[in-house]
Amino acid sequence: MQQNHSSPRTAFRMEFDVSTIKHLGMQMYSTLPPVIGEFVANAWDANATRVEITIPEGKIAEGESEIVIRDDGIGMSDMDIREKYLIVGRNRRGSDGSETSPSPQNRIIMGRKGIGKFSAFGIARVIDIESTKNNETSHFIMDYDTMIKDAKDHVITFEPLQATSTVSQGTTIKLRNILKFNNRRIPMGPLRRGLARRFSVIGADNDFSVILNGSEISPEERDLKRLLDRDAKGRRYLWEFEDERIEANSDLTVSGWIGALKRTDPASDGIERGISILARGKLVQEPFLFDAVVGQQYALSYFIGEVHAEFVDEDEDTVATSRNKLVWDSPLNVSLKIWGQRKVNKIARAWSERRSADNERQLHNIPLYRDFRERANVLGNRRAIKLADDLVRQAIRKNPTAEIEDIRPIIQTSLDFLEFDKFRDVSQDLAQSELSDIPKILDLFREWEVVEAMEMSRVTEGRIVAIEKLQKLIDTNALEVPDLHQFLKEFPWALDPRWTLVGDEVSYSNLLRKQFRDSDTGVEENRRIDFLCIREAETLVVVEIKRPASRVSSKDLRQIAEYVNFMRDYIEPPTDSEVSFKRVIGYLFCGDIVNKGVVRQEVKNLERAEIYVRKYVDLLEMVRRLHAKFIKKYDELKKLRTPST
Repeated sequence: MQQNHSSPRTAFRMEFDVSTIKHLGMQMYSTLPPVIGEFVANAWDANATRVEITIPEGKIAEGESEIVIRDDGIGMSDMDIREKYLIVGRNRRGSDGSETSPSPQNRIIMGRKGIGKFSAFGIARVIDIESTKNNETSHFIMDYDTMIKDAKDHVITFEPLQATSTVSQGTTIKLRNILKFNNRRIPMGPLRRGLARRFSVIGADNDFSVILNGSEISPEERDLKRLLDRDAKGRRYLWEFEDERIEANSDLTVSGWIGALKRTDPASDGIERGISILARGKLVQEPFLFDAVVGQQYALSYFIGEVHAEFVDEDEDTVATSRNKLVWDSPLNVSLKIWGQRKVNKIARAWSERRSADNERQLHNIPLYRDFRERANVLGNRRAIKLADDLVRQAIRKNPTAEIEDIRPIIQTSLDFLEFDKFRDVSQDLAQSELSDIPKILDLFREWEVVEAMEMSRVTEGRIVAIEKLQKLIDTNALEVPDLHQFLKEFPWALDPRWTLVGDEVSYSNLLRKQFRDSDTGVEENRRIDFLCIREAETLVVVEIKRPASRVSSKDLRQIAEYVNFMRDYIEPPTDSEVSFKRVIGYLFCGDIVNKGVVRQEVKNLERAEIYVRKYVDLLEMVRRLHAKFIKKYDELKKLRTPST
């Protein structure tokens, strides 16, 4: 039968609300994997066996570049488009009473709300749709700007276009006027990993191929287990579970796995930390950690995993409108989160114990430790030897995340102290003292400050190195974004001595980058490098980082105020009050301030609004002043290591 390329006589019609389109497109979707993922899910539901995605390899040129998603599914007829595709919010599963796609595939349908088509407006302004079903081709364009401008009475029409003769079967989506990556390249690696992690149905087993720029995404790319860390015996740090009940008396079960990577930094391997939740073969919750608060909190930065929980998308729709997060205040999902918190807590303890034991087993591979044992035996004081050896092993047990080589300074320090008469005397006296001799025990503990001094040495040495690194960054007028950004994340106490552990709020940082695009001032040394958002207890801290040679003006001060005020307006109390923010404060780090009275007054005004301007030289002086006690103790310790004759 000859394909019909004629256009429908009447225009396509859609009823919609402008705010809905803005919410479902621009505000909910800002990265490529979830946007492309919506069209891949549509292709799956349309019984496609092949989805071809074409992404420009070079820089995205506004008005010229396009992204194409082409599938070989059953396609859409003119009637399908009018009565199904353009009906906003149509329940795709309930409308015809079916939970599966047409025969013979009979696939479990992923879609539900019929709103994924608007996701592309998060990155592009034009969506070109052409679909062929039973030799009938329909073609039309949705233009975001036109929809927003011309919509009257919540109704818009799309003129039918002539078929291009390039779509013989299935649907082709072309995204044009791409603004998100204007004049930048789209990174292919994160996109491939993002798509692979979003779908468990990719591969020959399900007769479903996804091809990105001619290269098929393989099931192996989903197999993150192969990248997990291994212990001394070659076993992966992996915990698997199959059909595990989320409650003792519940029929609701989950399957999946949780594992630990070797490093904490996603930049080192490109893998987003956290545990994904999938249902119907599709991601319904982006990687997270069930908001778990565990004793081994450091362990969470190593964890990745995948949980399959079909019940979250069955009878009750508990997936948020964006389709990449769950609604956590539903009864089913509350039970799932409680299960997840317990599971993560249990695995964190097991991982910590296993990692510590593994490090201890590797101690004898360190020549310095073997030397320590030999020299300790020569001294002949078994009690002192045991105390020193316990100190080394305790350091391993308390720091399971450390590489075994990181314990080397502790071994060396223990070896140094082992030669002090005071160390051996204290160990002997402790062994001979009676518990009833309280004054004697207290005196011995005071003498035991030598061990406290050793611990102080370890902390101080690290902070002295950090201070020297900060000095170097300032002296060299650090240019590259990662330098100052990574330093402040790694050493938060340089910003505020009370901050020893902070959380990197990546989602809020990305939100700011989207809201406030980089602007070129034309003056290189004043150009804004980067900013980040971090969590400190119940406070969200917006930190803007400028180069050490920069001089901030009134415009810069207004800019940081805009960032902070935007976040103050944006933050809404989440369902879980324990993770909510009580306030938002700001910091602007720079080289100097323009020497004008009006600028100095504006700085004072900002401080009253909890927005602080800090010069790098003042920051360095503050860090050195506050750590003077550490440095003094360190000097005392060095003298202690050199006994008088």
